[in-house]
Amino acid sequence: MWKASYGKEPFDLRLAALRLVRNLPFITGVTILGTLLFGGGYYVKNVLLDRDHAYAATSVYRVEYTAEPTQSGDYYINEMSWNTYVRSREFYDAFLGHLAENTVELSQYYEPVRTKEGYEALVEAFLASDWHVPSTVVTADQKDWCLRIAQAVEQTMTQEFAESNPQVARITVIDPAVQAVEVLPDVRPLRAVVLSAVLSCFFAVVVFLLRELGTDGIWLPVTLRRRYGLAALGTVHSRELLPNLAYRFVGAERIAVCTAVGEIDPLEACQAIRERVGDNPLLEKEWVPFPAPLLCEECCEKLRGMDGVLLLVGAGNHAGKPLERVLQYLEEQEVAVGGAILWEADEWLIRTYYRIPFAPEAEGGI
Repeated sequence: MWKASYGKEPFDLRLAALRLVRNLPFITGVTILGTLLFGGGYYVKNVLLDRDHAYAATSVYRVEYTAEPTQSGDYYINEMSWNTYVRSREFYDAFLGHLAENTVELSQYYEPVRTKEGYEALVEAFLASDWHVPSTVVTADQKDWCLRIAQAVEQTMTQEFAESNPQVARITVIDPAVQAVEVLPDVRPLRAVVLSAVLSCFFAVVVFLLRELGTDGIWLPVTLRRRYGLAALGTVHSRELLPNLAYRFVGAERIAVCTAVGEIDPLEACQAIRERVGDNPLLEKEWVPFPAPLLCEECCEKLRGMDGVLLLVGAGNHAGKPLERVLQYLEEQEVAVGGAILWEADEWLIRTYYRIPFAPEAEGGI
């Protein structure tokens, strides 16, 4: 009784590797496409196209406390507190007053500073190391306004803020903002291209493996035996075909050459087998072509009258399920399959899988 043996079929790493080699054009194509799409898009967006320019002006201060912090628990202002202070409403209102000193009308203000939220996005405080030396950085898309805002922040810091904080004795500017330098974005096109290529290749390999595991393909004659319990006679070009045919069909005169699916032409298959057999005395038999059993209602009745049945199974993806259906049908019809040949197989893959060097087939006898 025929039954599938999927549970006993192990994962074949060597076969998967060879199939991966066979699909290198597909993987290479996906890798190139992904590299062009993502790496090329990154390059076009960040290098070729015009980008928004930003300028930064930095001010560095010296803070003197009324009681110098010399031990744990003493008062000092950390970086988070500095940012809280410079973005507070009190600081912002004083900042607008200093900014207005150099601006005729409020309508002439730089648009982002019209609101406190816009101002907060422009100003940031840092405390790199010593708590006596904070700094503020103003980032804007207009160079002149970047300097104006930085200077107004300096005035607010050294005047209103220093006077309103009793723990601070004095704040002085030790490095004023005298120029606004352009902020260059961190653009790394080579790294983006390499990363795109690696990720695209990885994605292509994963897709290939998922497809390979899910297509129920047949690539080796041994799969016919392991998975379906058939007598695997080889391929039409394999050296073991003639001895296997002679053994499996010993004493048989009329052998039906039956295809598992309709894509295989039984007439061409019979002609190929006759040419392969040649004048071998052990295989002087009548090879009778038959269509796929599921395509002909009278096929099984005629198959039962033959001395033997040779089943041709096409190699490739999605070959397993159609073969299962044919085998189930032949079992119900009590048609015994004497052997199976893997048709249109990848001979290079089979030779490499078994590490057999290429050699021309011997002519004449077995």
